[in-house]
Amino acid sequence: MITNFSFGVPGEMTDADYPMPLGDYFDIEKDMMQVGGEFLLVRDEESNFYFLCTDDCNIEILCRAYDWYIVSSGRFNDRLRIGMGLAGEDAYGSEMFRVEDEQTLRRWHDMLKFTFKGDFIRSYYPKTNRFRGKLRVDGALCFYIHDYYPVSHKLKLTSEQKKVVNLVFRLKEGACASLAAKLFSLAISRMEFFNGLADPILIPLPASTKERHRQRFEYFCGELSRRLIIDNGFSAVRIEQDREQQKGTQQRNMSGVVFDPDYIEGRDVLLLDDILTTGMSFTLVKRELEKLGANSVTGIFLTKTVGAK
Repeated sequence: MITNFSFGVPGEMTDADYPMPLGDYFDIEKDMMQVGGEFLLVRDEESNFYFLCTDDCNIEILCRAYDWYIVSSGRFNDRLRIGMGLAGEDAYGSEMFRVEDEQTLRRWHDMLKFTFKGDFIRSYYPKTNRFRGKLRVDGALCFYIHDYYPVSHKLKLTSEQKKVVNLVFRLKEGACASLAAKLFSLAISRMEFFNGLADPILIPLPASTKERHRQRFEYFCGELSRRLIIDNGFSAVRIEQDREQQKGTQQRNMSGVVFDPDYIEGRDVLLLDDILTTGMSFTLVKRELEKLGANSVTGIFLTKTVGAK
């Protein structure tokens, strides 16, 4: 058996279900016994990682020790599992493995390269974790990760564009909060201005109903604020009266939405949502936050609708 366990020291964990001692560093000598089996885990310079492992390998233990998020995984054959995910923001190319011999290592490298670097990609969601664009809305900087093509475009979407649409729909359902939080945390941590914010807080744009707002943002904001080590402002927005869904309309109505000034005064607000289209809702909320004493407001979006200005 040949091994390489040289990734470095992971951070602290906070998950009560994690089988290793919370807050302790990953002990290579001791804890690799829990991982078990054979595996190859490769990290690239874009904060992505890819793995192959045998059925008796608990690769999840290793990934969670480094606070890495597995986006997708499945069977490669009757003996091996294959998967990919998002690593940390301290990205650099490296690998970790425990395999039978050099020939196995080369063969597994070829398998990962064929699967994830070729045309056949085993993933239903995009892996991009950098902001691709920025613009100003009502004078405020807004950043977004993906272009978004709505149904009205009637274009044949590429596989990558379909993944973006899938992620947006799933995030609206509250089903991909952990993945979205990982993507946003990597993208935000790369922004120079983020480190210059004196007192940042994360606040979501209010959804049309109380239930949609809770479903979409409660866990997501908690997870993202934990990763960024900033205050969670989910409770800064309270929806006291449900409103009609207003996407695509020319008027926006903030009636029934209450903001808690105790969360806002003097703070640098990261105002978050899944899609930026016309920017009307962002503008209304931004102005309200400024009235309540926000020091600054920056828009952070997963996508921007193509064709929207």
